[in-house]
Amino acid sequence: MRDSISEELFSLFTSPDRAEAIAGDLIEEREERGRFWFWLHVTRITLTLCRNAATEAPLQVLALVTAGCALFAAPAFAAAATVRLFPHFGGPPVSWIALSFFWWGGALWIGSALVAIAPRRGMTACAALAVAGEALLIALGASVLWHELQRADFVLVYAIALATAAPLLLGGAIARRRLIACGIPTLQQRR
Repeated sequence: MRDSISEELFSLFTSPDRAEAIAGDLIEEREERGRFWFWLHVTRITLTLCRNAATEAPLQVLALVTAGCALFAAPAFAAAATVRLFPHFGGPPVSWIALSFFWWGGALWIGSALVAIAPRRGMTACAALAVAGEALLIALGASVLWHELQRADFVLVYAIALATAAPLLLGGAIARRRLIACGIPTLQQRR
C-alpha cells in the first residue's frame, strides 16, 4: 500500500526512488503505531530532508534565497505601485485584488523559477525563503507595526503578505513535480 501524500512530500527534497523507499518503511509501521505516529514522522522526515538539502550546500541555498528576494522585488513594487497610483479604479476591493494578484502571482513564479534554476536545491530555497519571510513579517507585525493592526486596510495587507508563503511553496512544488515527471535528474540522482 502506498501513501502518495507522504511520498510527494519526501520527493520535494530527495529523489523519487528514495522518497518511495522512506514512505514504504513508514507505511509498514503505520499499521502497528497508528496514524498520529505516521504523520508525526512524515513531518519530521520532511523537515530533516529539507535541512539536509540545505546543509549539503548552504552557500548555494543562500544564493538562491537572495535571488528569490531580489526577484520578488518586482512584483512587490508592481503591487504597491498599482494600489497607490490607481486608487480611483474601483476603490479598495480592486486594490486588494490587484495587490494579492501581484504578490501571490509573483510568489508562485518565484517558487517555480528557483526550482527551475537549481533543481537540486530550489525547493529547499523556497522553504527557507518562506520561513524567513513569515518570521520577518510576524516580527515586524508584533514589534513595529502593532499600532497599525487596528486599521482594517492594514490588516488586509498584512494578511495578504502572510499568505504569500503558500503560493511560493506551491510554485516550487509544481516545478519540482514537472522536473520529476520529465525525468530531469534531481537531488540524489546526480550523485
